[in-house]
Amino acid sequence: MPNRKCSFNVSLAESEDKLIDSLSNLLRRCSEQAKDRKTNFSLGLSGGSLVQLLTKALRSSRLDTSNWEFFFCDERYVADDHSDSTYCAYRTEWLSQLPDILDLQFVKADTTKPLDECAADYETKVKVKVGNSPSNLPQFDLLLLGMGPDGHTCSLFPEQPATLEETSRLVIPIRNSPKPPPERITFTLPLINNARDVAFVVTGASKSDVVKRVFVEQDKQFPAAWVDPTSGQLTLIVDAGAGSQIKL
Repeated sequence: MPNRKCSFNVSLAESEDKLIDSLSNLLRRCSEQAKDRKTNFSLGLSGGSLVQLLTKALRSSRLDTSNWEFFFCDERYVADDHSDSTYCAYRTEWLSQLPDILDLQFVKADTTKPLDECAADYETKVKVKVGNSPSNLPQFDLLLLGMGPDGHTCSLFPEQPATLEETSRLVIPIRNSPKPPPERITFTLPLINNARDVAFVVTGASKSDVVKRVFVEQDKQFPAAWVDPTSGQLTLIVDAGAGSQIKL
């Protein structure tokens, strides 16, 4: 494994149950650390397969989520009830599966605002809700990230390298996304890399090559390879297919 600023741990799960266990253990550790600090547990969510995996982890672990606050590492610029909305995906799933999680625990983007204002407003919400680190930036307790076959994470895409160079804004608007829908908002690297814990959850043999190139070779042509927490911990949770080219 390459040299990193942060502590880097890999969990290679031979089955979905083992992957759920790894995710549950991570959630337990990070939420208990927040409780020890007497703060709410700030958790950044991503969409895709993570919706189902996180639901299963929370159901199996039976963790007390009453002091958790849920944010979105990126969000599609669509209405809250649109099928493309990440918020809608979680809220719909959790209404039946995890009814104890309340709608007021979600910190949502206001997609009724113009796109630039939506991104700026969400940055303000993050700054108000999430406590700062010594660097004077908001510091999430845990960010859960996915990764596409193209090595994108959040809405940071290889085709838009300028997004990786952002240093002042913590949330930015995205236009002309190579993946539909075209308009989104996304966390930027300064915010992502300031988190206490960042975890990628990646599944499927089709991603095994990009997993190796991102996490073993740290090939910077892939946005996910730029995730390297400054003073936090990085975790990679993969199934047997996605992790087949990683030698532990």
